Amino acid sequence: MKIKTISIKNFRQFWKEATLNFSCSNEKNVTVIHGANGSGKTSLLNAFKWCFYGKTDFDTGIENILNEAAIHNAATSEEIELVITVVFDHEGIIYNASRKALYRKLPNNSVEDLKTIKFKIQKTMETGETILIDTPDSEINKVLPEGLHPYFFFNGERIEKIAGINESGQIKEAIKRLMGLKQIERAERHLKKASESFRKVNAQSSDETYQSLAQTVETINDDLDNKKKLLDDLKAECLDKSKRKEDVEKKLETYKESKELQKRRSLLNDLNEKIIDEMELNERQRKELIDKNRAVVLSQSLVQKCEALVDKNRKKGLLPYKVRAPFIDDLIEQDACICGRAIRGQSDVVESLNKAKETAGNDELDEVYSSVSFYLKNQKSSLSEYYEKLEELTGIQNKSRQQKKENEDAISEIGLKIGSIRNNEIIEFEERRDKLTEELNELNFNVRTLNIEIPQLQAEHDSKTKLLEKLEKKQKDHSLVVRRINAANNVAKAFNELNDYFTNQVRNNLSERVDDTFRQIIRKNVRAYISKDFQLKIEKHSKAGDIEAKEQSTGEKQVTSLSFISSIISLAKEKHEQGGKFFKGGLYPLVMDSPFGSLDDDYRYKVAERVSNLADQVIIFVSNSQWNGNVKEACASRVGNSYRLIHHATTDVAKNMDSNEYLRYSSGGFEYSTLEETS
Repeated sequence: MKIKTISIKNFRQFWKEATLNFSCSNEKNVTVIHGANGSGKTSLLNAFKWCFYGKTDFDTGIENILNEAAIHNAATSEEIELVITVVFDHEGIIYNASRKALYRKLPNNSVEDLKTIKFKIQKTMETGETILIDTPDSEINKVLPEGLHPYFFFNGERIEKIAGINESGQIKEAIKRLMGLKQIERAERHLKKASESFRKVNAQSSDETYQSLAQTVETINDDLDNKKKLLDDLKAECLDKSKRKEDVEKKLETYKESKELQKRRSLLNDLNEKIIDEMELNERQRKELIDKNRAVVLSQSLVQKCEALVDKNRKKGLLPYKVRAPFIDDLIEQDACICGRAIRGQSDVVESLNKAKETAGNDELDEVYSSVSFYLKNQKSSLSEYYEKLEELTGIQNKSRQQKKENEDAISEIGLKIGSIRNNEIIEFEERRDKLTEELNELNFNVRTLNIEIPQLQAEHDSKTKLLEKLEKKQKDHSLVVRRINAANNVAKAFNELNDYFTNQVRNNLSERVDDTFRQIIRKNVRAYISKDFQLKIEKHSKAGDIEAKEQSTGEKQVTSLSFISSIISLAKEKHEQGGKFFKGGLYPLVMDSPFGSLDDDYRYKVAERVSNLADQVIIFVSNSQWNGNVKEACASRVGNSYRLIHHATTDVAKNMDSNEYLRYSSGGFEYSTLEETS
């Protein structure tokens, strides 16, 4: 996928129509758009997202996206168009994607959303034939799935979130989709559906037990599919609302009255996130400890009985065994007592010796006694260690719970203070934040519920399926339909194993590539890697060995995340060029808004240099100060197209600043932005 142009009309800061042409050259693969803060860089990024998916990352969502100047200049009752069109090349086909929304101007410069959004895609084939796509949403998701767009159209201020928090699900999904491995999952899913349909046929000629069990398995399977889909949707919604909440909180930091309070609240929220992670780890440790020592705890009553029995016999002098049975047998056989007297002929002596054998020990009994004694001693020690460790972990958990509660109380108090500030805008943002928090809490509760229900359903499904398979094995002569069921299940199992194998192979390959990119940028003696559970992690070297680096600066997290994104784009491109049945790969652009904000000059230079060489097409929205420094120096040789964002302001500062190339005076009484191509 290479983006050719984007045309924007009446979207956010852009009044009337503005068009950007992007460089599609292999040598000059970078297009840069530079401008002052607030001039529309983030709006340009969101223009792609709105055009393709009808969504934005603004804290107000898709509200207030119509340009104010367009509203100002329209007559009352006049319809105003908001249109974004993106033209791109994908696998030799030219796509023209366009989304249009209509508004009607009302009195007092307000507008009515006419709710007539139209999204269309036209494809121009290599033959020159142009086709209008009937299902544009499905088509755009084939080219670039909505769930993956944050990896290619991303806000640099948020990119560090990929590193440092649990994004394993998104990373694993990205790997599968970008490398073409989802087709294996689809094949497995289709085979399971085929198996179900064969079972329906088989049930028609089977007894009631089989029919009932087959129906139960089908019902559970449908329930599983629905719950898994719902879980994915809820996670995506959580991610979206979390981003919106972050935007609102950043807005609260821009006001003098709420700045310090919001910073304190953000700090407390970050602390609570770490505490929650620690509590989850503690919970796993306690569960593992209990599982490991379950036998020790449950066998206490039996152990106590054994101890009492051994102690009783020890007091009687029966234990430990002083005389062994083989020793008495030897005395009788040799006809000689230990004192030297003959034994034969003395029936009372022989009788006494035989009676002594009843309580005498032997090698086997001695071994049992020694084992029991050793076990009883260790049992006490193990039980003591278990209770001591459990008490320690429980104490840590209680302390964490208490600290979390104190932080939550402090967060609530901060919320009350911010809500009492006499500023309508602050109050509005705080109310929006409260609403998002409430919605997130409900979503997270539903996610946790599904995370419990799905494994339980899966276990029930597997158990019932095994019973079905046993019944099928007993069916006479293994009919053709049963053989088909077995064949479908066996191939599905093979695809599942193949999927796991290839996914891990790609993960290892990508992990090496991420580390290679990371090491060329980062200054510290650390490495980046993708763990077996698909988390993006950093490991630092020390005298004690390699340990996970839990604390990273925002800049380091940005470098880690950029390394991952550029590496996965590079690997997808490589696999696409190599071809293959499973590793499909693909060509994807890298569209970045303010990716250098938290980086120092050295990191900016290295990131700009490295990223411009890894991706097939790079589009950068950057501040003028960043562009005129190390970033420009690092990628100037690869820049094909360059644009300047010009902000038209109504302030006296703009009126008196003729020499500023990024600022112009707007005499119409409203603000907007324009684009100017530079050499």
